[in-house]
Amino acid sequence: MLASALLLTACDQPKGAPRAADIPASPPAQGPAAAAPNAPLPPRPPEPIVWDEADDRFKLDGVVLKTAHLWRFDGSLEAFSSAGSSLQPVASGGLQVIHQVPDAVLRSPQNLAIDGKRYNAVLVRLTRMRPSDKWDGSIFYTTKAHGETGTFHTKPLRGANPVQGETTLMVYDMANLKKGGGDWTASTILGLRLDFDDSVGGGFLVHQIAVVSLPPAATLRPSQ
Repeated sequence: MLASALLLTACDQPKGAPRAADIPASPPAQGPAAAAPNAPLPPRPPEPIVWDEADDRFKLDGVVLKTAHLWRFDGSLEAFSSAGSSLQPVASGGLQVIHQVPDAVLRSPQNLAIDGKRYNAVLVRLTRMRPSDKWDGSIFYTTKAHGETGTFHTKPLRGANPVQGETTLMVYDMANLKKGGGDWTASTILGLRLDFDDSVGGGFLVHQIAVVSLPPAATLRPSQ
């Protein structure tokens, strides 16, 4: 009887079907596919304000911008100072800024006596030399009425947070602050402060910084 039952069981299997012991084990389940590397950032739109190497000035549509102050850092710090960064003028031109602590600051000379109503923008042309984890990009300023404070500051309209090796022109619209309303245009500006990165290790070559007069159309671009 037992032999007959075994024979029937074997006959019940389809012809050619493998025995359970002959079926190979399924391969282990694979984890999720590795994420594709980040796609490169799209190119920035053309900047209407340019640095003219021949004339050594900033221009808009071929016309030199009216300028209250222009710092080129030709072999000199030009009285700029920093809290938290090392500063070094570069022989070929520009100011090397290396952040040694988080939230390092770069300060202009003081007593600039800028007519905020007439000169409504700050331009910073720079190249990122070293990457960093966190960008800031804020600009602060001082007047007789107040020092450096988050109550009066703004961010660049364009050119913010360059990647390593990229040169950008950061355009700050000081007539339309993120915080502070019309304080800039109603004041005489004594000093500037720039916060590039908000973390340690980042590095920049600052080519030029200028305080200029811009027509409104030059600032009507989407923020970056």
